[in-house]
Amino acid sequence: MTRTMLWPALVVALLSACRSGSSPTIDATGTGGTAGTGGAFGDGGRGSGGATGSGGATAGAPGTSPPLNRAGRFAAMVAPAPGEAFVAPATLRLVGVGRDPNVYTNSPRDGLGGNAAKLQFFVDDVMVLEVDGADAEYWVFKGFASGIAAGQHRVWARAIYTGPAEVLDSPPITIDVAAPPAYARVVELSADVVLSGAAGYELRGTSTGRVRLSGNGHRIVSNGSAGGALTLQFVDVFDLGPGDDPATSAVEVTTTGAVTLEDCHFDTSSTLNLGVAGTSAASIRRNLFRSNMRMPLGQFPDTYNAAGASYPAVSITGGSGVFAGNNVGAGYVVLQNAKGWVVGGDTDADSNVLLGPRVGLSPKGTVELRRNFSHHVYYGGWSQGSNFELGGSAAVVAEHNVVYGSSWPVRGVAGEFRYNLVLEAGHQWLWADNPGGAIHHNVFVGGEADVGGIYVLYEPSNVTIRNNTIDGLASIGLAVKMSSGTVALSSNLFFRVPSPAISVEGGTLDADYNLFFAPQIPYSDARATPVHDVMRDPLLSEPPSAWFDLDESAIWQRTLTVREVLARYRARYLPAADSPAIDSGDPAGGAGNDIGAVGAGTPNANDKFGILP
Repeated sequence: MTRTMLWPALVVALLSACRSGSSPTIDATGTGGTAGTGGAFGDGGRGSGGATGSGGATAGAPGTSPPLNRAGRFAAMVAPAPGEAFVAPATLRLVGVGRDPNVYTNSPRDGLGGNAAKLQFFVDDVMVLEVDGADAEYWVFKGFASGIAAGQHRVWARAIYTGPAEVLDSPPITIDVAAPPAYARVVELSADVVLSGAAGYELRGTSTGRVRLSGNGHRIVSNGSAGGALTLQFVDVFDLGPGDDPATSAVEVTTTGAVTLEDCHFDTSSTLNLGVAGTSAASIRRNLFRSNMRMPLGQFPDTYNAAGASYPAVSITGGSGVFAGNNVGAGYVVLQNAKGWVVGGDTDADSNVLLGPRVGLSPKGTVELRRNFSHHVYYGGWSQGSNFELGGSAAVVAEHNVVYGSSWPVRGVAGEFRYNLVLEAGHQWLWADNPGGAIHHNVFVGGEADVGGIYVLYEPSNVTIRNNTIDGLASIGLAVKMSSGTVALSSNLFFRVPSPAISVEGGTLDADYNLFFAPQIPYSDARATPVHDVMRDPLLSEPPSAWFDLDESAIWQRTLTVREVLARYRARYLPAADSPAIDSGDPAGGAGNDIGAVGAGTPNANDKFGILP
C-alpha cells in the first residue's frame, strides 16, 4: 500500500537567510544549470527556468523543520542526512519528494502520480540534478550527483508544478565535504578479493593513519567453506562492488573465521552481506555507512520485487556479535538466523544512528536492540514504509530506542518492547504479532494513525499493553485498534486522542486502570467504564506541540545522544505533583505503579523510561 504523508496544520514562519556568493565546482549527473539569486528561500526571486520562487524553507531546528505545505503540495529532502560529512570530490545520493495531490495516482501508469512536474536538486545555488515527473516513483525523485568540492554546503530541492503553476522549495540541509586525509596506505583492487580455505583478508589502519581501499568495481567474496578472518579496521572503502550493477553486493562473505569491521567508512559501495558461521562473536563497531552507498533503494521495502527493490546497507546471517556505534545514512540493517546479537548497547558510544531513506532494523532470531536512534525519513510515495521490523520473533527484546517515522515505525512485536520512544504514526505506531508480546513503558507520539495506532491483528494471544503514554497530538485517527486475539490493557495514559480511543472489533480485551483525557468515549464496544479507569487531565509537565523538534544533525554527529533525547521526553511527560496518574496504576505492577510510561511519587522498580546511565 502507498501511504500519503500529510503534515499537521502548523503555523510556520518563512526563513530569511543570506545566500552564499560563491558556488562549488560540480560535475553534475543529470541536467545542470545555475539557479537565480532568489527563490531558494521563498523570497520571491526568479528560480531556474524562469519560475517564480513562491515556496520557501521553514524556520526551526536544523534538519527537523516540516516543509511548507500549500494545499497538500510540498517539497522536502530525504537524503543526504542533515550534518552528514563526505570526502571530496564527493558523490551525493539525492532523494527528495515533490508532492502534488492534484495529479492522480497511477496515472498515466502504475507507479506514477501524486507528483510535481519535476524536481530540481541544488547544492548551494547550483542545480546539480533535475528529475522529470515521468521518472519519479509516485512523488519520490532520486539520483546521484558527483564532483562536489570541499566545503560546507546547503542541499535543497525545488519542486516545479503545473496546473496550476507553482514553485516550492524544500527546507535546506547542511552537509560538510572535507579534503581527503593523508592516508597511511592506499590499496587499489585489480580483481576480486577471495577468502578460500584458511586464507582471510586483513587491512588495518589506525586512528591517525587510515587506509584507503579503492575497489574499482571489484568485490570481497568467499569461496566454498572459508575459514579465514575478515578484518577491516580504520579503512575508508570506495567503489566496492560493480558500479554498473549496484544490486550486486560489495561484500559477499561467509566464513567460520572472525569477522571484524571497526572504524571504517563505506562510500559509493554496495551492500555488505556477511555470513557469521564461526563460534567467535563478530564485531561491527563505529562504522559509517554513508547515504551515498549505491545499493538500490526504491518503491518496495525489500528485495522481493526486482523492479523497485530496496536493498540493505548491511545484511548479517547467523552467529553472534555486536553491531554498535554505527551511523547508517541509507538502507536498512538485516540480522537473520541470529544466535545472539546485540544491536546498540549500554553506553552513548554504543548507540547506532540510522537516518535517511529506507533505514531501519530487521532482526530475526535472538537479538537485543538497545539505545538506537532510527528515523526512516518518509513522506509517502514509496510503498510500505517500515522501520523496526521485528518479524514476530519472541526472542527479540527492544528497549531504550527512538523509533521515528514510516507507515508503521514498529511491526511484528512478539517479544518485549519497553522503554522506547515511538514517533509519527503513519498507518500505525506498532503492530502486535503472534504469539503475543509485552508492550510496556513506552511513549507513543503523534502522526496520522489512520489505521490503528497500536494495532492488534492475526489473532495473537496474551498481548499485554501496559504503562504506556499515548499522545495523539490531536492529529491521529485512532489510538488502539484490536481486531482479534487476547489483550490485557492496563495502566496506560491516553492523551489528546480521538473518541473512541480504543476500537474493539474482535477478540477479547481485558481493560482497567487506564487514564483518558480528551476522548469522550474510551471504548468502542460500549462496555461499562472499568471501575479503576480515570477520566481527567493528567497534568503533564510540558507535553510537546510537535512529535519531534530536536536537532537531527546533532544526533547524526553524536553531540545529542539517545540518552539525552529520551531524558527530554521523560521531562515532557512527567506528571505534576497533583496528577491523578501518580500511584494509580494496576497494583499488580508493584508499589508506586503510575498510569503511563513516566512515573512520579512513590518509586517503582519498572519506571525506567528516559533513565539511562
